[in-house]
Amino acid sequence: MLLLWSKFREIITEFIKINMFLLGVLLISGRPSGAFQGSMTLFLSLFLLISVSLIVVGIFLYKKRSKWVSHSITTYGKIVEISKRYARGDHSGRFPIYFPIVAYHVNGLEFRREAEQGIAKNCEIGQEIPVRYLSENPYEASLSDNSVPVLNPTIFFVLGFLMLLSSIALSIMTH
Repeated sequence: MLLLWSKFREIITEFIKINMFLLGVLLISGRPSGAFQGSMTLFLSLFLLISVSLIVVGIFLYKKRSKWVSHSITTYGKIVEISKRYARGDHSGRFPIYFPIVAYHVNGLEFRREAEQGIAKNCEIGQEIPVRYLSENPYEASLSDNSVPVLNPTIFFVLGFLMLLSSIALSIMTH
């Protein structure tokens, strides 16, 4: 699945590069002698393409999140170690951030996972916390009941629909 995601990102990146190159060529070489009437249409088409692309990425991420949640299992793990770090701007070292390392067992094997986000309060070694892991790959886990390690699609949906509505509104206003 990770290979599929990386291939999808490669294709999207290449698609955007090609579109930007073609747009640059069009804008640099296309110098009409009279008033050019196609710039708004070109802009709206590009805006529409980007909005649809964002919505498609959002749908892809939503399906991936749903699949992850449906195939994942929740268990409890114990904090076995705590990594203490400091923010870059905390030169005095007064505000540590704690990253608990949790051990959990799946089919008799022990797996360890460090928290992706630090917490400001000190947690204790031996404390039990919920761990949600993927049944096919217990290494892919999240240290929370409701957290999912897949990117949240909400921002893609919001931006995509806002851009889509904007392009529709601009199209109606200009025609």
